[in-house]
Amino acid sequence: MSTDVSSATRRRFLRLALGATVAAPLAGCSVLNGSSSSDSGSNSSSGGLEKSKITVGILQSQGSAGSKLAEKYGYFKDQGLDVTIKPFTVGPQAVPALIKGELDIAVVNYVSYYQAIAQKTLDAKIVVDGNAANENSVVVVAKPDSGISSAKDLAGKKIGIQAARSLAEMLVRATLKDNDVDPNSPKYLPVTFPNIPAAIVSGQLDAGVEVEPFLTTSEQKQGLQPVLKLITGSTANLPQTGYIATSQFISANPKTIAAFQRAMIPAQKDAADRSKVSQILPELSGVDQATATLMNIDTFPTANNATQLQRVITLLQNYGGMTEQLKASDYLVPTPQV
Repeated sequence: MSTDVSSATRRRFLRLALGATVAAPLAGCSVLNGSSSSDSGSNSSSGGLEKSKITVGILQSQGSAGSKLAEKYGYFKDQGLDVTIKPFTVGPQAVPALIKGELDIAVVNYVSYYQAIAQKTLDAKIVVDGNAANENSVVVVAKPDSGISSAKDLAGKKIGIQAARSLAEMLVRATLKDNDVDPNSPKYLPVTFPNIPAAIVSGQLDAGVEVEPFLTTSEQKQGLQPVLKLITGSTANLPQTGYIATSQFISANPKTIAAFQRAMIPAQKDAADRSKVSQILPELSGVDQATATLMNIDTFPTANNATQLQRVITLLQNYGGMTEQLKASDYLVPTPQV
């Protein structure tokens, strides 16, 4: 299948991805398969891998920490892989590059990924589950004197949620419902994460959803405080981002994919070590070392779990308008045994 992408179709997918963004969103285009045109590497020097030289697109957030640690500690080389990591400041750039073959693997957020799968605008599978939020890493923040201290206090309030039908909005709705509060009672306003603190201070918003590193900096610079945890109850340990490859690339390069997966297992274990992950956060996300040591650290799975990922699909069906009946296991490459 051709990997040429029309500009009109690409813009359509970018609008979808931007509407679903969280800290670092997915975008793609309406081409179902892609293959890389980069150097395939030498099989004789890479243990029979179909392709030893690969390019991985990552997002500049802690969800991509595993790949940076695999690079730092030589786990890719241990598996015969020569990996070039290409950072993207925003997700809408990454998947078009994946489809065109400029990337072999890319990090995406799951909300936008499953929306694209449901709309049949992307044919790709998850090869490594990147990260899951913990109860302190995605929260609603407000001023200390706001009078907001629980879910019921958000009724009638103006809440910043990054974008309409974003994961941020769905998490608020799910948490309100879990606490017997009408999910439609607040007024949801699209304000980007970096701009939410100033909007709260100025009175444009009463509260807003924040994620790292903006959560830590909003506490330090604007004096905001967490008033409601969103990763709890039905959304506890919700998967956030993952590494995907096109179905065509996976079929053509199964040994390469398995090698990447094996390399990421010890890297994901390292990501759970604050002393290790805080070392790479300044380079990865642009925060200073002092902020990196204070940030709430996510959890980093070491194996793909379809049951966990199905929860993202359920959230989309309950609060994101998805009607398609997707099975997470159909879009997942099992983690190999090591």
